[in-house]
Amino acid sequence: MRYLRRISLPLALAIMLPLSSHAQMPRGRFQEIGLPRFDINAVSLLSDEPGLTRVIAYIEIPYENLQFLRSSRGYEANYEVDLSVLAGPNESSPRVRNEIWRSTVIVSTFKQTNSRERFDISETSVQLKPGRYTMVATVTDLETRKKKKATRTLQVPSYHLGGLAMGDLLLAREIERTNTGAFEIVPNVDRIVAGSDEALFVYYEIYPNGADTLDVRARVLNSRGDAIHEIRNALAAESPVTRDYLSVPANKLKSGRHVVEIQVRGRNQSTLKSARFEVRMSGLPASVQNMEVAIRQLRYIAGHRTTDRMLNANPADRRQLFRDFWKEKDPSPNTPENELMQEYYNRVSEVNRRFGGMREGWETDRGEVYIRFGPPDDIERHPFEVDSRPYEIWYYHDRQRRFVFVDELGYGEYRLVSNLWQ
Repeated sequence: MRYLRRISLPLALAIMLPLSSHAQMPRGRFQEIGLPRFDINAVSLLSDEPGLTRVIAYIEIPYENLQFLRSSRGYEANYEVDLSVLAGPNESSPRVRNEIWRSTVIVSTFKQTNSRERFDISETSVQLKPGRYTMVATVTDLETRKKKKATRTLQVPSYHLGGLAMGDLLLAREIERTNTGAFEIVPNVDRIVAGSDEALFVYYEIYPNGADTLDVRARVLNSRGDAIHEIRNALAAESPVTRDYLSVPANKLKSGRHVVEIQVRGRNQSTLKSARFEVRMSGLPASVQNMEVAIRQLRYIAGHRTTDRMLNANPADRRQLFRDFWKEKDPSPNTPENELMQEYYNRVSEVNRRFGGMREGWETDRGEVYIRFGPPDDIERHPFEVDSRPYEIWYYHDRQRRFVFVDELGYGEYRLVSNLWQ
C-alpha cells in the first residue's frame, strides 16, 4: 500500500502585492490545515413512536478534506463520526444519546481525492422528546488520526399535538422519486448553492390531520425579503404523511443569502416552514457576494485602470474580467482552488470583522496594512495614555517593519501615521 501525502499550503503564502514579498496566513487558521473539516445539519420529522420526534442528522465531508491511500480498489479513505445529543444549550449539558459510526470512501482516480465538488454524506436517525438540544459531532480521519469538532443547537418540536403540521424542510442537491414512491435524496448539508449550474431541491413532509386536499405555496425570498420565485401546487392528502418535493431554478437567484418558505393550507388550517440557504458564485470565495464591492476591494493588489475597466463593463463582462484577473495570479492553476484569491478575500473578511465601524474594515488604514502584509507578529496597544491619543504599534519582525496607528478623533478610527513603505 502506497501512502499518498496530501499537499498543504505553506504556512506563509506569498501574496503578490506591491512592494511586499511575504504575507502570512492568519495564525488562527494554522491549526486548521489537514483537519477533516465537515458540515453538519439535522431535520426533525414525525415519528411512529408517540411522544417522540424523529431527528435525522447529516454529516457531509468534501473529498479534499480526507486522507486517501492507494489500495487494490483504487484510492480509499476512512473516517469515524462520534455524535452526541445533549439535553441543553451547551456542551456541559447531560448527554441523552450517542452514536458512533465509520464510513469508507473509495474513488478510482487521484484527481477525485482532491475534489471540492465531491462529498461523502452519512447520516444517523434518533428519536427524541420535544425540547432544546445541542448536537456535538467529532469526525476523526482514521489515517491521520486528526479530529475536527462541530456543534449545532437543535429545537425539536412535537408533531403529536394535533392540527395541520409540517416537518423541517430538507434542502437537497438531488431528489429522485422511485417507482415504489420512495424518495432517493442527496442532501445539501451546508445549504450552499455554488453557482447557477447547481440545482436546489426542497423535500417536505405534511401531516394533514384529516385534511383531504392541501394547497401548497412556496416562495424564495432574497436578503431584502423580496419574493423572487413562487410555486403553487395542490396535493391530495395522504395520511398520516404526505410527501413531496419542489425544485428551485438556481439560475434565477443572485449571489447572497436566501430563504425558502413553504406554506400549506387545508381544512381551514395553515402551517409554514422555512429554511435558509446561500448562493455563491462558482469558484469564488464565500465572502465574495457582491461583484462590484469585490472589485473595489482589489485596490491593494490592482491598479485603478484595472478596477475601473471592470467596473465600467457590463455585468457579464465584469465577472469574466474579474475571473481573468485572478486566473493570471493563481499560484496553482491545476487545482480547483485559487489559494491567492482565497487568502486575499479571507483577509478582507477578517478586517471587516475586526475594524469595521464608520467605514468598512477593508477601507481603513489598519485594514489596508493587514490585507497587504497579513497579521502582525505583535501589537503594542496604548488605549488610555494621559498625554496622547489612543494608539497602536504593529510589529512585523521578519520584515523589520512597524506601523503606528493613532485614534485622532477618539471614535475608534485609527489612522496610519507612519510611512507605509519605509
